[in-house]
Amino acid sequence: MIRALAAGLGFSLMGVFALLLRAPSTPELLPDLIFYGVLVLHTYFSVRYFSHLIPQDSWQVVTDIALVAIYFALALALGDGFRFLFLALCLFGVATLEYAPSLGRAHLRALMRRKIKYEIGGMALAAYSIILAAVANQAIGAWFFAVVYAAVTFNILFNERMYSLEFLSRPE
Repeated sequence: MIRALAAGLGFSLMGVFALLLRAPSTPELLPDLIFYGVLVLHTYFSVRYFSHLIPQDSWQVVTDIALVAIYFALALALGDGFRFLFLALCLFGVATLEYAPSLGRAHLRALMRRKIKYEIGGMALAAYSIILAAVANQAIGAWFFAVVYAAVTFNILFNERMYSLEFLSRPE
């Protein structure tokens, strides 16, 4: 719980700092803020849930450090079209790598498969949004990314209730 609160508060403060002192006023800023806010909310629940299930080994520490660095870079890229989307793609990629070793733990295999599928879906969404931004314009790519991510995240959190004990026991 402490790690989840620290992550949520730290990432929120970094986002506010970046918004007030650094973020450019671009058409991509609002959708980037929406995505970032929903991501922080999702991260809080994810850290709270998985920190008790996954042991802290050296791989976990390395991926956690990489994720924190990408999170801070993402906050500093608010409103910066392609850079923001690329960093989001990297975030989902590293998150996928973070959970992959847990597939070897039989009691977590089904849960980790689902979690990794969501992370790969985030990568696909970011990649598609980058293409959309390149083909149409950056604002359209940013809005598409934010709206779809928010819808999927709220489904995961409140409909599927992924971060509940009952989800842990569901079959694939």
